[in-house]
Amino acid sequence: MNESGLVDPELQSVFAQIPMLAGLTPDDFTISTLPGYTNRNYRLHNPDYDWVLRLPRPTTNGLIDRAAEAHNQSLAHKLGLAPQVLWCNDYGITLTPTLRNSRNLRRADFNTREGIEHVVKVVQQLHRSGLRFQGRADLAYTLESHYDLLDAALRKDYAPRLAQAQRILSLLEGDCADWVPSHRDPVLGNLLLTDNRLWLIDWEYSAMAPPYWDLAILCNEAELDLAQSRFLLQAYCADGPAMQESKLFDYRGLLKLLSDCWMAALADL
Repeated sequence: MNESGLVDPELQSVFAQIPMLAGLTPDDFTISTLPGYTNRNYRLHNPDYDWVLRLPRPTTNGLIDRAAEAHNQSLAHKLGLAPQVLWCNDYGITLTPTLRNSRNLRRADFNTREGIEHVVKVVQQLHRSGLRFQGRADLAYTLESHYDLLDAALRKDYAPRLAQAQRILSLLEGDCADWVPSHRDPVLGNLLLTDNRLWLIDWEYSAMAPPYWDLAILCNEAELDLAQSRFLLQAYCADGPAMQESKLFDYRGLLKLLSDCWMAALADL
């Protein structure tokens, strides 16, 4: 039973689709709602099982390659960075084990150099793994598609920012930096800490991308100042190729616009 005393009517039909839930109903679990913008997430718990069930919102599936997500998360699981997906389908419904005694990373976790280095090591492990993720990030297309989700009034408000972003993107087109397997959405809600181990969840947007992408989102999410973002970049580049601080700054602005467009669009969906 849901903590509020209500059960999502879709849950009953979903239970019938998942082999591991055969013979079980929502009434067999304590069901609690978990945070999520693009999905509805539930913890299913009883003395025998502890799972997280994800139901995608219909709008989300128009923006996500679910086959690529499943492939990429499976590779990330083999690296020890992502929880194992026990079951999934082409629509994006997933069942995963609950990461017990976990908490989301907080901005305060970035207040020390040790905290920043802890996060950077996980990103380094992914980026330097040599894995070939399915999908290739196209920031110009992604920005425009999220901008198109806005209503007419908001599109007018956001048009100057989009025009500026397009000018910056035109200058970045010649970037020859190697693309790497990327999570592409390492917001604080997708970073879970358990016993000093950091996990990345929700690999919906994962793809090959410039390394700046993940780093810029981390900087934005943690609201890092100039000195902190410089240290994060230096820590990331240790024993690896040099990167440009100016490009990290550009990506921070571009991905802030992408996030603003998405959140504004969600408010109207």
